[in-house]
Amino acid sequence: MSEASFIELTAAEVEAVRGEASPVHRLDPVGLAGGTFVLPVAVLADPAHALRHATLAAMPTRVVAAKEWVAE
Repeated sequence: MSEASFIELTAAEVEAVRGEASPVHRLDPVGLAGGTFVLPVAVLADPAHALRHATLAAMPTRVVAAKEWVAE
């Protein structure tokens, strides 16, 4: 993945937002090599995730460098 801006979450925050955001949409944050998790900032503009917008908007955002992604 190229460098882009993401919402940064802790493990505890992941548990609070992971799962269904609407009947056919779910949030599943991705783990990074450093132990934090991220979601793309685009979820804040997606009405399918409106249930979580207020919570996610209060979290920090940052650029994630390509080297931070965990190889699968």
